[in-house]
Amino acid sequence: MAERIRWSEFWYLYGRTLRQMRYPSVWAPLLIQALIAFVLAAWHYYLFSPITGPILSGWVRLISPEYSAAFFHYPAHFVLMPYYFGYARLIVGLFAEALLFGVVIDLFMALYRGEPPLLMTSFRKAAGRYLQLTLVWGAVIIILYLLNRYFFDFLQNVLGYSLESAPRRQVAMTGVIHLLTVLIYALCLFLLPSIMRGGESLGRIIRRALGVSLRHPFVAIGLVLLPYLVGLPASWAVSESAKIVSSFNPELVYILIVISIAVDVPVNFVLLGTSVKFFMDINQSDR
Repeated sequence: MAERIRWSEFWYLYGRTLRQMRYPSVWAPLLIQALIAFVLAAWHYYLFSPITGPILSGWVRLISPEYSAAFFHYPAHFVLMPYYFGYARLIVGLFAEALLFGVVIDLFMALYRGEPPLLMTSFRKAAGRYLQLTLVWGAVIIILYLLNRYFFDFLQNVLGYSLESAPRRQVAMTGVIHLLTVLIYALCLFLLPSIMRGGESLGRIIRRALGVSLRHPFVAIGLVLLPYLVGLPASWAVSESAKIVSSFNPELVYILIVISIAVDVPVNFVLLGTSVKFFMDINQSDR
């Protein structure tokens, strides 16, 4: 495929991906990921469970002691829930997300080669590359976290004033953060497929993946952008927990977290499926 990809070629990638929806094995790792996230969300919802309550109390004090007292009071509990849940999901993601994505990627590769998708075979293959997957994807997660956590503070230090006093500039800088997130994700889009393809040293695997993104930037950005925009409303709503609590039923925050978890499943399915197909086509044409 050329760098100036035609819309018909985008539809081709999406069409090939959507054809694989009938295979439960491809959905299984993504559903496991969603189940883990839902358990974490429920853990932060049920404060006074005799089983998990003491662990949750220690967790919130470890992450942010200054907010821990408010977390156990209504309705501040729901204002702070996305904050603590986000950290829990980040930590679990550092150790489990790349492995589950690796399984899905290998299943897609098998399907695109015309082979049957064997869940345990793909799991063993991903598990054998767990260290590479986790180190590389962990670095991506940390970079995106630092961007979204500290970019506003960095800008305020550079500009010399608080963006909270300039709502229009705050909206503009939020747009910049989303743009940078998409660009970083697009640059790193083919890292996990390249690892699962294997056959070379980690350095060459990374260079191969970055090379595909850099040679085909518009394709990489396009493949990331649509799933990102689909998932954005739910994630944005969760981030506005204070406004939701003050204007609506506080429990709506928990419902929105669950919705965002559910939305992530088809979003990740499409993102992984299209990126794997494009990566395989590019490497096939380069031979």
